[in-house]
Amino acid sequence: MGVFSTYTLANWGYTIALLLCTLTQVQSQNYVDLLKVNAGTTPINTFDSSGNASVLNEYGLDANVPLKINECTTFLTGLSYENFQTKLFPEQKVQSLSGLALKLGVSHNFNEKLTGTLILLPKLSTNFGRIGHKDFQMGGIAFMKLKRKPNLNYRVGLYYNTESFGPLFVPLLGMYYLSTNERFEITAMLPIAADINYKLIRLLNVGVNFNGQTKSYHVTHINPGLKSAYVVRQTNELFAYLRFNLGKTCFVQTKVGQSFGRKFRVYNDDEKVDFALPLTFVNDKRRQLNSNFSNGMVFQVVFVYRLPIPASK
Repeated sequence: MGVFSTYTLANWGYTIALLLCTLTQVQSQNYVDLLKVNAGTTPINTFDSSGNASVLNEYGLDANVPLKINECTTFLTGLSYENFQTKLFPEQKVQSLSGLALKLGVSHNFNEKLTGTLILLPKLSTNFGRIGHKDFQMGGIAFMKLKRKPNLNYRVGLYYNTESFGPLFVPLLGMYYLSTNERFEITAMLPIAADINYKLIRLLNVGVNFNGQTKSYHVTHINPGLKSAYVVRQTNELFAYLRFNLGKTCFVQTKVGQSFGRKFRVYNDDEKVDFALPLTFVNDKRRQLNSNFSNGMVFQVVFVYRLPIPASK
């Protein structure tokens, strides 16, 4: 394999569950999601190398607590937890992998138009077989928001994380728009996510969204011949959804989607890359130890408790 290995389309994204919750907290939109709980499943996933199949179940919880220090500065803190359960090898039992992350940061308004944010993201990413230093990751995001109008802003930033395969750097470019009648909404953070929704009636929104993920987990004793390794999870998911508004602060989403380019790759601990960017692994000479399984339909339910933020004129 050459010095540069190009990602497939599935590798354009990365850890959406963690980063999207972080982005909402730093007020990229005109709200803060204080609590988000989600559950999802893909019923049948067939392995490429055999007729064996596995389900894929996912669960997540995210809590955010912004603390206002003064008129210009807000301390940001929160906690997120995710878990997925699936087979990594066709003949082996279902594995349970988890990510537990702490969010600590600060957001500062330099003036009426410009806001800067810096957040540290220490994370435990593991199957809880035997916890050690390989299970811990350290990440962070530096983020600037330019407000053009009360209902329109642009965002640029950089995400970094010490993944199990090596350092990951992701440049970010995004925007948020809300129509004047507050029915049509666009939220985008490229290359990881996009959401478009429209309010049909007071109690119901319809929408589509895209989520991309690249995450890594240190694992131990996942089969008899592999005492210590790591898993790289990569997928893109495109959803259509209904959002049922339960008053002004809570809603439930029911989502149906399709995964694209989904992979759960297992590698030896000592096989790394120099670093990774959204389109490139640098000096990638790793050997995958398992086989991939198929894409499939994805079903999700999401509950959100949201705090609206009045837009300044």
